[in-house]
Amino acid sequence: TDVNSTHMGSSFIDQKMLTRMPKLLGEADVLRSVSALPGVVNAGEGTSGFFVRGGSADQNLVLMDDAPLFNANHLFGFYSVYNPDILKSYELHRSSISARYGGRISSILDVSLRDGNEEKMKYEIGVSPISGKFSMDGPLSDKLTFLVAFRGAFPGYIMKLFPNRNIKNSSGHFYDGNLKFKYKLNAKNTVSFSGYHSADGFKFPNDTTYQWKNTLGTLKWSHLFNNNFTGIATLVKSHYTNKVEGIAVGEEFALNSGIDLTQLKLDFGYFGLDNHQLDFGADASVYLIRPGELVPYGSSSLNQRQLESDKGYESSIYLNDEVTLTDKLSMSVGLRFSQFTKIGPSDTYVYAEGLPKSDLNIVDTLSYGMGEVVQNYYGLEPRASFKYSLTNNTAFKAGYSRTRQYIQIISNTAAITPVDVWKLSNNHIKPQVADQVSLGYFYTDPESWYDFSWEVYYKKLYNQIDYKDGATLLLNPTLESDLLFGYGNAYGSEWMLKRNKGRLTGWVSLTYSRSFRKISGKTEAETINHGNAYPSNYDKPINLNIFTDYHLWPKWKVTANFTYTPGRPVTTADSWYWYQGQIFANYSGRNQERMPDYHRLDVSVNREIIKRSKAEYSGSFSIYNLYGRKNAYSMLYQHYYGEVPGAYKLAVIGAPIPSINFNVKF
Repeated sequence: TDVNSTHMGSSFIDQKMLTRMPKLLGEADVLRSVSALPGVVNAGEGTSGFFVRGGSADQNLVLMDDAPLFNANHLFGFYSVYNPDILKSYELHRSSISARYGGRISSILDVSLRDGNEEKMKYEIGVSPISGKFSMDGPLSDKLTFLVAFRGAFPGYIMKLFPNRNIKNSSGHFYDGNLKFKYKLNAKNTVSFSGYHSADGFKFPNDTTYQWKNTLGTLKWSHLFNNNFTGIATLVKSHYTNKVEGIAVGEEFALNSGIDLTQLKLDFGYFGLDNHQLDFGADASVYLIRPGELVPYGSSSLNQRQLESDKGYESSIYLNDEVTLTDKLSMSVGLRFSQFTKIGPSDTYVYAEGLPKSDLNIVDTLSYGMGEVVQNYYGLEPRASFKYSLTNNTAFKAGYSRTRQYIQIISNTAAITPVDVWKLSNNHIKPQVADQVSLGYFYTDPESWYDFSWEVYYKKLYNQIDYKDGATLLLNPTLESDLLFGYGNAYGSEWMLKRNKGRLTGWVSLTYSRSFRKISGKTEAETINHGNAYPSNYDKPINLNIFTDYHLWPKWKVTANFTYTPGRPVTTADSWYWYQGQIFANYSGRNQERMPDYHRLDVSVNREIIKRSKAEYSGSFSIYNLYGRKNAYSMLYQHYYGEVPGAYKLAVIGAPIPSINFNVKF
């Protein structure tokens, strides 16, 4: 974070830094690099989800050229959707979020892809152990540039090297493509388009296949009214579908679901007032969710089932002002007003008062027709941050923000997976709200060799979702009866020391954080842990990341990344008992135990660009998980008749994974 700005809790990384970081399977990855930043921890080995300051993975708004992504995974998290060869930069906002951003309560990951260059046609080819990629960009005329990129991966033979039997006997593939155009109509008007499409397939050895697709499009018109007034109109489309298919004999089925977003945004900037920078605008979104359709076929004895679609409108207006009060004091103040309307067709169940929600306690059904208003929610989201400069190189900062979220994932897994279902707020599911207060100290030495930052924060979360024991989440028409609602709080301290110059550069990031939930319902069945606070699924008290970039020889650099976190909380049985010939588990409380600690060292040797005639060559050799740590992803129980079940841990990656990456530009 810039010591002279009012911003705090934000981190910026460009394409050059990203490509030097150690790689898994030969590919630099945006989402994996995010977990090396303060206040961020990864969701687990083999996943691309991440947790920010005690929040869940779906509380992060993940963008690609302004288009939201509802699943940013390839191959269950071994890759992300971002092609590093065409990346411009990304910025992660985790506190003091500008009023321009909304829709999620934990963070905003704003990823920008570069435009086509204006000088001449350029081509790039890259290969790694399991993937190949190609990109080209350049001018089509003096006013029009373009960029096109394509990637594909077929990791079957690499997956057979993994120690985990499920992965060893699995297969998968993906491909994705990007297309960008930028057209300068005249000195005051520019039109641009950014499009993306991807398709994934994965097959586990138990004869279940998974397929998911992303299609995004952003059409943007930028207009310069005058030297002090700019405007941008953006039309966004994001379409995500997934399909789970059972192909075992007698169990053939297809389970389809998906989400579609259409959004229009207007953003303006005005710089005509002394010591003020005004940003204001509005947006409107339409969500359409298909929560699930089960289609049996072949010899299957399953019954066809389909849940009704989920539709809603979200809109907001905002105003943000960057104000310079004195040479030492400046502030950013903003206000966002957001509104959400859930509309029909919809059937809403009414449950008996004083009894736990269940299908046995439904007393009425309220039916809403097409376009009828089911529920309205709205609220203000104030934002403010202040910066006081002690010297030209030292500053104190403070910030407050309120954020609101009207859409959430319904899932009992920590990471985002292809089978998760997005759900809009309704009569039973209220919007999630978060209030966050943060304080920070920032220092940059006069010659910019070192940066140091220290932030502390406290966050209060409202209307947080958890689940009843044994909850049924898939194809459940009375889903709200298995959901529980309560409060959360998270607090922590983040330190980061960064070296910017010399042969050795990099950073050390240390975070201490805690995250708790409290679910105290009207009945015992709607209460967790007797109404006492318990660690959330995202509670990882310590997060240590060390990244180093050493200039070994001219054109040769060695990078290393070490990460350590405690294991995430889990609910385990503390005893077992027999009843009528069956064995049952007794649980002491929600999330009272932890998985083993997670730690990993990655290294990479990078050869910088070699210029030969009209071509440029670069490459890298990486080893992911250098010392072969078997980091546990999940804990399972194995039960043999007449014996007490025994717990065992599942590690997705338990060995060093070497990889080579080679790129040619011409």
